[in-house]
Amino acid sequence: MHGTLRPSSVGHGEDGGAIVKAAVLHALGQSPRYEDFPEPRADPGEVVVAVKAASLKNIDKMLARGSHYDRHAALPCVCGVDGVGLLPDGSRVYCGGARPPYGMMAERAVVSKGWCLPVPDVVDDATAAALPNPALSSWLALEWRARLQPGESVLVLGATGVAGQLAIQVARHLEAGRVVAAGRNRRVLARLADLGADATIALDVADRELTAALVQELRKGPFDVILDYLWGRPTELLLEALTGHDIKAAASRVRLVEIGEMAGPKIALPAAALRSSGVELLGSGGGSVSPEAIFATFPKMWELASRGRLRIQVEPVPLSEVEGAWGRRDLAGSRLVLVP
Repeated sequence: MHGTLRPSSVGHGEDGGAIVKAAVLHALGQSPRYEDFPEPRADPGEVVVAVKAASLKNIDKMLARGSHYDRHAALPCVCGVDGVGLLPDGSRVYCGGARPPYGMMAERAVVSKGWCLPVPDVVDDATAAALPNPALSSWLALEWRARLQPGESVLVLGATGVAGQLAIQVARHLEAGRVVAAGRNRRVLARLADLGADATIALDVADRELTAALVQELRKGPFDVILDYLWGRPTELLLEALTGHDIKAAASRVRLVEIGEMAGPKIALPAAALRSSGVELLGSGGGSVSPEAIFATFPKMWELASRGRLRIQVEPVPLSEVEGAWGRRDLAGSRLVLVP
């Protein structure tokens, strides 16, 4: 893909235009580079924000790979779907939906005024940039897609990631009766009880062992809602556990909400899984939840964060180090936040 912008030449002779430093992506599948990019200008209904922090998330990486259902329309472009910035009047806001080719991993970004939401003073820049995307992924899935009722049980598949850890806390806030957390990282898994998990399941085991562990938890009671950040093979084994081994739905709805695909983009779905288990497959993402639901959730999320009821581990990194930070795999459940 080729765009018409030539960031390296802007401000260096031919047009004298202003530039900003940014995480610039030149080709799908590559890491963005820290370099010059044309400074954004606001159109009607937009505003330019001075970026304070932008988190590095799975969706940012998927967009850069070209593997997300949404994708960068033209290159080069600046990465970063959301972040925290200052309005011209000094107000601090969370922003999303920067106008392409601009993104939030830059010194300045141009965003819709409608997507600038106030951030409480007690929530620091790094936390405010890192929290919304993963917290909303479970909150919207539980409250708006699965319609979780107080006392219902929740299984979080992929609970040792940033979003999965927040999903446990959100489920508890929404009065889930029982929360089971399944994940691969044993070190993180061991501390999930402190976040509200009643039981944990290790995913880094043989298929037969994982199926048996899921069946054992199902015998204690059905999963009413399953938040699935993994898809792929773990979901196939979960469906096997739900449909086999004399586990019956007992007239209970099992709402499986697909949120991510960290273990693979596809599954094999046996017909028996739908006929005999009470499973209902739902998706939760940008195309399945209304902006009204998103805006309604933000104040509740900020309120919990302000009281320390939503905990997320963050690691600030200078924006200039974005190329090295992009491929890091040593995070153990924490979120990188790029700071211009």
